[in-house]
Amino acid sequence: MTQLDATTGIERALQHLSRGEPLLALRVLDRVSWMDLGWPDYWRVRAEAFLMLGDYKQAASSAKEGLVEDPDNLPLLLLHIKALAQLGDLDKAQYALNHALRLAPHNLELQSLTDSLELQIDQHSNAPKTISPPPVQTIPDVPAHARNDWKTAKDWRSGKSIFNEADASAIKRAFKANTPTSPNMRVRRRNFSFLPVGFLLLCMAFIGYWLWSHMGK
Repeated sequence: MTQLDATTGIERALQHLSRGEPLLALRVLDRVSWMDLGWPDYWRVRAEAFLMLGDYKQAASSAKEGLVEDPDNLPLLLLHIKALAQLGDLDKAQYALNHALRLAPHNLELQSLTDSLELQIDQHSNAPKTISPPPVQTIPDVPAHARNDWKTAKDWRSGKSIFNEADASAIKRAFKANTPTSPNMRVRRRNFSFLPVGFLLLCMAFIGYWLWSHMGK
């Protein structure tokens, strides 16, 4: 495909834009020699084509490239501000607008952009902010295997079971009292954090009683 010089490429691209053909304009600009890509007008026409397509990110990027070569180029600044505002990048849009207003304080299009941007900033600042509720902490259930460990507990010296039948029955009743059997009980257990502590104290009391009764023999 034959390459074009910047002047020819820009003229043809502008003709396509005047007919509402931004894609054809971009195709023509893609044929411009890379040696001529430093022209601000090249990036201006490219940004305008992307803006017509609704590709605001590419439009802002193209305008920014042109502003590197010519920071005070008013048409490029206008396109850059419009693209940034559409992207919702309001801080950068306001910064570019302030710079443009210093260059042309009486420009009507800049005045219109000022009003539009101020309205957009007000709407953004007045938008309701959602606050996430704090996470609800719950007491984890005792694993099934842990509930049955006491049944096999043995004295390390004698190898005999630590708990006799009466002790085992009492502990079993304590387990049943502390185990939720319905959704309502589960909710109640989560609200009373002292139950697991009370259960542990009960087990320790049984173990202490057993040790005291056997050590005394």
